[in-house]
Amino acid sequence: MNRYLAIDIGGSHIAYALVRGGVVERRAEIAVPVTPTLETLLPELERILADLRAGHAVAGVAVAFPGLIDPRSGHVVSTPAGKYEDAVGFDFAGWSKAHLDLPIMLEVDGRMALLGERTYGALIGRDDAVLLGLGTGIGSAALMGGTIVRGRTGHASVLAGHMTIDTDGPLCRCGNIGCAEAIASTWALPRLIATLPERGRLHALDEPDLKTVLDLARAGDEGARAIRAICLNAWATVALNLVTAYDASYVLVTGGAAAAAEVVPFIQDHVRHHVWCLGAPPVVVRGALGSDAALLAATPLWEDRHDPL
Repeated sequence: MNRYLAIDIGGSHIAYALVRGGVVERRAEIAVPVTPTLETLLPELERILADLRAGHAVAGVAVAFPGLIDPRSGHVVSTPAGKYEDAVGFDFAGWSKAHLDLPIMLEVDGRMALLGERTYGALIGRDDAVLLGLGTGIGSAALMGGTIVRGRTGHASVLAGHMTIDTDGPLCRCGNIGCAEAIASTWALPRLIATLPERGRLHALDEPDLKTVLDLARAGDEGARAIRAICLNAWATVALNLVTAYDASYVLVTGGAAAAAEVVPFIQDHVRHHVWCLGAPPVVVRGALGSDAALLAATPLWEDRHDPL
């Protein structure tokens, strides 16, 4: 079985791995600046990849990217606001050939996580599922009839974080109103904390994150409980919308917030009570592979190429 280099580019970290089948053989991770660019990160990326592949034959590179990918050209066409904006139009294939002497494939990070979990994790053997990724933003992806949904221009299924769930909601970074991501994501937390009627432990945090909010809520902090309620309702609404749109049998919840004990049961209860479908309601499951899911997708992305990019 071939080995591949895998890169999972996130909003705050980049993970790198040498993978073979369902095994991460070597792994590295770096933190990135608040407003990262490819230009500043490429030298370190090249060094890390060289270290990971040392002594091994490698067949290709797979990149999980937090933006939109043109399925025809393989180019990045859109990135999150303030993140890797110089990736748009960047010649990844030329860079990989010149610096790694390897072919490269790019895919949206949510799709990569779904593909990894379907091949090696919580969705083995499942053909109809949606992913809800809870982190810096809100990621999504869909699997129908065993095929990853990409659509005409590559946008299909990955923009659930920018579904309007509150027509009177806040302005999102994308320019839309009331997006789920503007209401219940890591980057939305400062606004949510600022709206609390009383100061509390959350106000002392320089960089609040969802895990801390959920931990404080379980410990009884009233402000954290109020924000948790907002987030849970928003996440459950997005999950139900994805199920309705893609007729999924499973909802896969991933990201740092997915580990909190209350998240999956809350979403499951909401979906069970509100879904309109034939037969049993979809099952909501937590990802089994954690942060390795998108990295492990390198093998099926390259080797199951009957699913065209």
